[in-house]
Amino acid sequence: MKKISLCVSLFTVISFPTLSQICKPESITPSHVTDQYLDNNDGTITDVVNELMWSRCSLAVGQNFMDNDCTEQTHFASWDEALQAVIDFNAANDSAYDNWRLPNIKELGSLVERSCYDPAIDQEYFPSTPSEPYWSNTFNTMGVYSDTYIKGLLIDFKNGSGVIDETGNRLIRLVRDMPSQ
Repeated sequence: MKKISLCVSLFTVISFPTLSQICKPESITPSHVTDQYLDNNDGTITDVVNELMWSRCSLAVGQNFMDNDCTEQTHFASWDEALQAVIDFNAANDSAYDNWRLPNIKELGSLVERSCYDPAIDQEYFPSTPSEPYWSNTFNTMGVYSDTYIKGLLIDFKNGSGVIDETGNRLIRLVRDMPSQ
């Protein structure tokens, strides 16, 4: 019986590799400077370089940041759904801020950690980020006259690339501008 258990255990370990982020800072220079992000200890992160405040977790109904992890990811199929979700979140939000928005494509791209993939983001500050596309508020001008293109631009956090994909799940990460001092 012990031989069978050992064989099954070894088969499981060999057959199913663990799914975790892969980073190569020794061969690819990290995208972000040390201390670029400040954990506000309230479910938000301040990007001191770009003067933005980010939600640590993807937007979701009832999502919580607990024990350094995010729960309850919600996918939005269309850009219009994503834009409406932000409006609804701000209207119902009980936090100190009611001016959250979708980031533009440049802001969203600033989160990409080029030395990592699967996902291509700093998981110390943005834990449990799925390796999936995220909506921006930047309009897809290539699709203005066609129903075959998506309306908003996306960044895929699997590898940090831009995405033009008509199908699949898409997520939202909220951002807000930091007040001028």
